[in-house]
Amino acid sequence: MRASADTIIAPLRDALKRPMLVGRAMTEKDLAEREITVMGDKTIPYEVLKKVMATCTDADYGRISLALVQKDKPLDLNTFKPK
Repeated sequence: MRASADTIIAPLRDALKRPMLVGRAMTEKDLAEREITVMGDKTIPYEVLKKVMATCTDADYGRISLALVQKDKPLDLNTFKPK
């Protein structure tokens, strides 16, 4: 995915668009209100994250949020003071 020249990840786009294929037609307002949250951590290369977010936009998601996973830091017993 990272090395691909494509800016859109086709299998992901197809999966994201799948719910739109069933049921009623969506209005522009419906499209603008569609929400998705992309979760990741510092191991995900920026190029991949950019492609995932571009794919979400291409799949008609109007609101894209990015949630980052912060790993716990080891507890420093020298500075820890219990309440």
